[in-house]
Amino acid sequence: MRAAVIVEPEVPENTGFIARLAANFEFELRVVNPDFNLEESKKTASRAQGKLREAKIFQNVEKAVEDLEFVVGTKPGKGVGLKTFESRKNTSVMIGRESSGLKNSELDLCDAVVHIETGDYESINQSHAASIIMHHFYNKSGENGIQSKQKDFLDDFLQTPILRKLLMRSNPSQDEVNRLIGQIKKKEEFNGL
Repeated sequence: MRAAVIVEPEVPENTGFIARLAANFEFELRVVNPDFNLEESKKTASRAQGKLREAKIFQNVEKAVEDLEFVVGTKPGKGVGLKTFESRKNTSVMIGRESSGLKNSELDLCDAVVHIETGDYESINQSHAASIIMHHFYNKSGENGIQSKQKDFLDDFLQTPILRKLLMRSNPSQDEVNRLIGQIKKKEEFNGL
């Protein structure tokens, strides 16, 4: 399952538009601590009323992402450019507040961070950014990126959170991770002799 996690949205219309996008691109909708009643988003949700009714509301980001397989946060100018990002099956996206985006503590909960390549002005409306990212994940999700079994192995081996974050944010391909795991296993066998 993949989800669009909207963190503390402030503009009901944007949330309605994102509900439509969730319907278009097959994402579950999760909303963290909205600044309004989701009923106010109905007008722009159009025929995606079901997504608004089914939206899961959370009091904090930790709970909103705890059962998601792979979460990608968004931040202008940070992380990997979206054009080169290899999304995986069940890649979820976390989208920040209209006024200030995601906090660093929220980005720390993500497996990777991406930005949308733009001109000199990096700020994009919340629903527009969601549209670009969700479309990209819908059309490009596949087997190329790191898979959950590989991630689990690396989590066990890289017990230092900063090393895991660094590796995930570098967005290695599945082949690159397989080679890395092979090298780790060779080193473990050598050290065991």
